[in-house]
Amino acid sequence: MIALSGCGKKGPPLPPFVRVPAAVSELTARRVGDDVVLSLTLPVQNIDQSTPVSLSRVDVYAYTGRTAPPVARFTEVAQVVGKLEPTPESPAAKTVRDTLTAEELIEGPPVPGTASPARNPSPPPNDSRAPLKRFYVAIAFSERGRPGPPSRIVELSLTPLPDAPPGVRVTYDAEAVTLRWEPSGGLLGFLFDRVGLPSASPLDDGPPAAEAGTLPAGPTRYNVYREVAPPADSDAAEKTTQASPLALLTAMPIEGFSFIDPLPSGDGRRRCYTVSAVRGTGERAVEGHGATSVCVTTVDIFPPARPTGVSPIAVEGAISLVWEANSERDLQGYLVLRGEEGSETLTRITDQVVKETRYTDQTVKSGVRYVYAVIAVDTQSPQPNVSGDSERVEVTAQ
Repeated sequence: MIALSGCGKKGPPLPPFVRVPAAVSELTARRVGDDVVLSLTLPVQNIDQSTPVSLSRVDVYAYTGRTAPPVARFTEVAQVVGKLEPTPESPAAKTVRDTLTAEELIEGPPVPGTASPARNPSPPPNDSRAPLKRFYVAIAFSERGRPGPPSRIVELSLTPLPDAPPGVRVTYDAEAVTLRWEPSGGLLGFLFDRVGLPSASPLDDGPPAAEAGTLPAGPTRYNVYREVAPPADSDAAEKTTQASPLALLTAMPIEGFSFIDPLPSGDGRRRCYTVSAVRGTGERAVEGHGATSVCVTTVDIFPPARPTGVSPIAVEGAISLVWEANSERDLQGYLVLRGEEGSETLTRITDQVVKETRYTDQTVKSGVRYVYAVIAVDTQSPQPNVSGDSERVEVTAQ
């Protein structure tokens, strides 16, 4: 028998295994006034699809130009406009705000080693150069500081901003706050939004091309924002001393000139609203500066409706009343009033607010004819709002 034996042989040393985060998969940009709001989703795995992700930070770079630099050399000419340092508790979706100052609206330097773009301070009228754009890239870095692959390049045309809508007005009732405003750009802007430019004559060379730096195609739509002051009551005020963050109320920009914001209740809180104009759709949308804020303090001064359908039923030793229910959201209940036949003034006979739509009066005297009315009260504090009297009904006690 021959015994076989092997001997181990060492191969070449393997490089150390280094985890690098994958690219930022989602990056979008939206112009809002002088700011560009960038939304991005942080990587959740490494480039080799292993987890947990080795992620220390994400840098967001921006460059202003007419064409985007090559992605491999983007960071050579771009500037960092945001740094995100995730924590285990932070969500994967993040937002960065890039404020466009005068410096950000000037064309940036060319990539080293490439031809410098021609600069003409007074381009001819038929100059077809592309308008200036703002380009963005996000790069994730590992815990050892190694960069992962860059995200896709996102671009945003630096067009003019639509005018803020003028004449914003605010009113409110027990159910909602209503905003109304005039069209952005006035009546002419509204008409051009609806009918567009006139058709070209057959003798012309066609309609003129849109000039660089013009607004995106219409129609003009609108976003509505709201800020709510802290509650006025002392207990809540101790916990909340600042107004709520400015909230976008329109899930999508609206084309009309009014907006209704339902009220949870007339809680006496000050609500301030801002309306801004939007042109274009999707990533091409451009949102202008908001109009001057309009504010209203929504104090509940609106009484419930008068109860209806009051019907009396006389039985031995008592008179029962039933009526239709009120529909107000802040209804507390009802009070019952009574007088005798010929009485001009009725007196309240219920010590507490009646929660149901019926009441039995057991303090009647046989043979006396009584007059009844019902009123509704709401939950406003410290003094509830009270409706007017229902129609009076008369009945003789048995």
